[in-house]
Amino acid sequence: MLVLGSLVVDRKYFAAGTLGGVELWGVQRHYGGVGRNLGVNAARLGARAVFAGLSGFGQDAADIEADLTGLGVGLHVLRTADGTGRWDVLLDAEGRQITSRITLPDPAAAKSLAGASLARAVAVAKAVVAEGGLDEDLLTWVSREARKNGTPMCCLPTRQRDFGPRAHLLPLYDVLLLNVREAEALTGRRATPAEQALRLLGLGPRVVVVTAGAAGATVVSAEQPVPLTLPAEAGPCADDTGAGDALASAFVVHLVRGASPGEALALGLRAARLTIGCRQSTCRALAADPALTEHRTGRWTPPGARAS
Repeated sequence: MLVLGSLVVDRKYFAAGTLGGVELWGVQRHYGGVGRNLGVNAARLGARAVFAGLSGFGQDAADIEADLTGLGVGLHVLRTADGTGRWDVLLDAEGRQITSRITLPDPAAAKSLAGASLARAVAVAKAVVAEGGLDEDLLTWVSREARKNGTPMCCLPTRQRDFGPRAHLLPLYDVLLLNVREAEALTGRRATPAEQALRLLGLGPRVVVVTAGAAGATVVSAEQPVPLTLPAEAGPCADDTGAGDALASAFVVHLVRGASPGEALALGLRAARLTIGCRQSTCRALAADPALTEHRTGRWTPPGARAS
């Protein structure tokens, strides 16, 4: 799986109790970024993963890259002065996000990633998964390369506040994975996850997954146009950061391994549950779950032709 995305240093502030009636807060430093999380999760699920995107020159960048390569994730990075992002998040006592602030590099700096080396990586990948907030020219180029080789291209919308919903890019993608708020931005209206999934299916993607937190997730596809909604698995919440990335990773990995969209979604929800039970945005427990690491035979091919 080839992942196009971001590398980010996370700082998580959380309630750590009280002392003399004064509320105490702790802070933890982790590695994150949607692209980084997808690469780590895919590797733990037993998939061959390659990360492509911007990186930096300092110790933070070196540490994140070492973390990825230590898990067997290949790297295809372009170094810039501000290539590594920063994310500060405040969590409540239940591990749920209260507020967050993120600083990411200018996506236009990644345009020159498009070239022969990345084209070869696209050609051999079983799937390409991209953050939708990347440079539009780069996303268009990668989609064209994927189409040449019959490689499914998947998207997780990111940076909608920065660049808008970018509904005009939906025909580039075979698979779209997003939450209800992101779906509302793309369709311009409120609706149930099932209704949103059907609307988005008609705008280009051949498979759409809409997540709704504790209410579960819905999947619909060109092959199975009746929406399927599955409940979220119950359990304690240590930190909900990265749950959507875990769901997306497991969904795409198992879809290209030959699972049906419904089967892949069930496994995605399981990966999300394990991640919510962890204090980190990527959970080592994914690698120890037999259902999540099971290999199937075959390769998923997107139904129908994508629009140009």
